[in-house]
Amino acid sequence: MRIFILIALMATSAAAFAQRKCGTDVALQKKLRSQPLLQDKLRVMEQQLRRPKTQPGPFRTFNRVTIPVVVHIVLPDPAQVTDEQILDQLASLNLDYIAQNTDVAQVPAVWQALTGNPEIQFCLAARTPDGDPTNGITRTVSNRTFPIDNAGAEVKYAGTGGVDAWDSDRYLNVWVCELRDNYLGVATFPQLYVPEEQGVVVHFRAFGSSGSARPPFNLGRTLTHEIGHFFNLYHIWGNTDSNTCTDDDNVADTPPQGEQNYDCPNGVLTDNCSPAAPGLMYMNYMDYVNDACMHFFTSGQTDRMRTALETQRASLMFSDGCQPVDQKANDASVNAVERPVGYLCEPGQTPRVVLKNRGSAALTKVTIRYTVNNGAPVDFSWTGNLGSLAQVVVDLPPFSAPIGAATLQAYTMNPNGVADEQPDNDSTSVNMTFATPSAFPLAEGFQNAGFPPAGFTVLNPDRGPTWQRTDYGSNSTHSAVMRNFFYSTNHAIDDLLGPGMTNTGSDSVRLIFDIAAATTTPIGTAGTMWDTLEVMVTFDCGQTFIPTGYKKWGTSLVTRRIPTDTEFYPTASEWRRDTVELTHILKGRAFRVVFRNTCNWENNVYLDNIQLESRPVHPALREKGMLIWPNAFRDRFFVEFLQWPEDLKGVAVYDALGREVYRRESLQRSGNRLTIDLVNAPNGVYFVKLYYSQSVRTYKIVKAK
Repeated sequence: MRIFILIALMATSAAAFAQRKCGTDVALQKKLRSQPLLQDKLRVMEQQLRRPKTQPGPFRTFNRVTIPVVVHIVLPDPAQVTDEQILDQLASLNLDYIAQNTDVAQVPAVWQALTGNPEIQFCLAARTPDGDPTNGITRTVSNRTFPIDNAGAEVKYAGTGGVDAWDSDRYLNVWVCELRDNYLGVATFPQLYVPEEQGVVVHFRAFGSSGSARPPFNLGRTLTHEIGHFFNLYHIWGNTDSNTCTDDDNVADTPPQGEQNYDCPNGVLTDNCSPAAPGLMYMNYMDYVNDACMHFFTSGQTDRMRTALETQRASLMFSDGCQPVDQKANDASVNAVERPVGYLCEPGQTPRVVLKNRGSAALTKVTIRYTVNNGAPVDFSWTGNLGSLAQVVVDLPPFSAPIGAATLQAYTMNPNGVADEQPDNDSTSVNMTFATPSAFPLAEGFQNAGFPPAGFTVLNPDRGPTWQRTDYGSNSTHSAVMRNFFYSTNHAIDDLLGPGMTNTGSDSVRLIFDIAAATTTPIGTAGTMWDTLEVMVTFDCGQTFIPTGYKKWGTSLVTRRIPTDTEFYPTASEWRRDTVELTHILKGRAFRVVFRNTCNWENNVYLDNIQLESRPVHPALREKGMLIWPNAFRDRFFVEFLQWPEDLKGVAVYDALGREVYRRESLQRSGNRLTIDLVNAPNGVYFVKLYYSQSVRTYKIVKAK
């Protein structure tokens, strides 16, 4: 029985990959549907690359370039893909990209003259982005199988079971994992995906020619094919499966083709798009045949790839990733400053740095020095035993932050008691700002030239587009804007933090601001990921964020309801004033307000006339903890609490004859206050009953016009 099950499983595994299946065009088409503005970027890119179909040559010859590659193995057992297998894959790839593979001789004679030589070589990275020596391979334990959605984005982030990319401007990232739905690979086209997602993903059963690789995809051609996409090649039949002969790969010397070819054809193969000899170029790397029957790129494809490399991925040609590191014996550095950084809430600060041993010898002692604004140096003598390339977190002696902007620089000296043999990597620096807390009221209209304004901070984790000052305002000439229209990504977060605010003795704290927003997608479109604006507060200078209940997107956010496919600039009538009650959240604590924009590539979001207002606590409210006012009232009155009673279940109002004139059990509070409207009730005496979980309390109030 065991033998039968094993044979069945092997047959199922082999059948799963009976035919090639690439996810690049599927992922791209899905992305274009969800982000229609990418079509414009795609057209611009195509103008950089495209030769008129009537001009197939002459084609260029190229100087050889070498591109550093980092291979990320992401599997339950990452050792399943061996170093030998990775080297085999790289050797096959290098032969394919200089047209020196042995099977190039099998290209039919009619197309031999079209064989192209991209003159591209690939090396395993010899140094990490931080400058440490490496073999160019990372191994991550993960039990996930990954979808090809967004070009396999989930395998590219540690937070979703994968591993983060190395700097994609310097390295070609290749992820090797288990892909879902029988896909062999998926790649990113230039500029259409964020830098953190650029690269190629390959199924571990279709990678290399040994180890985990399985026939018929065990000659390394899946990576050859996907890197073709990475350099802006389409499938030879085009970018969709329309089979109408209208789609095309935009390469002049590849014949028209209706759809993909599978397995290992031979002889002249024709279809409705190329019905006569020489027929289809099924042995091209950008078709779907088995590895053994893929043989070449054409000169036109080569020209297109090199143009893409030189115009859209040029930084890879100038990367130092292939250059071995000259590792010295005694070399230490401050690799990072963990704190202080950014906006500081208190003057007293204890610096925390990451000490790294970059040398080949164990690090047993080193002096760590820091300065603030190039002031008097502060030294700390560290001792321990830190192995080569290991690092440790170190707390340094404290200092008092100056008012305003400051720079802290930290560096190492005398590792192991000798001069540092590589002093140019010793130091790092961070910027910080300390301002005394602001008092109420706060009013900011972004009219002054500096941005962010004094006391404000911008947090921009991905270092992409972020909050900036603009020349459109609400009854003014300037405001703050998030230009989501040009931010071609999803779920990117950018925070605009207001200054630290004191909050002693405040009864009511309100945030008031003007907002303008629009979309490019029609409001109500199902499945759309909308831009979102959320208001939060932080009590610990941005380490944690507390929601206020204000979170708007789509129809609740926009002030222009008609979508626009151009950048949104608000008119005077396209601003709205929003108010957020903060009292029930703040509870007398010092705080900062946070405006969080989550981009989903819709359109711009503007903020203006930000105000924070506070009223002092009424003496009776401070004394009794609860106040009903005004008494007497005319149309409505308020039930206000110093602190909101969490066990309050409902409120009712009765007239002097005991008749109920008002009841509410689903309480809608504004801050720590309930508003009760009796505008239609006659003048007279009323009784307010507050229902708590364990008691009922009654209060007398008078209505008089």
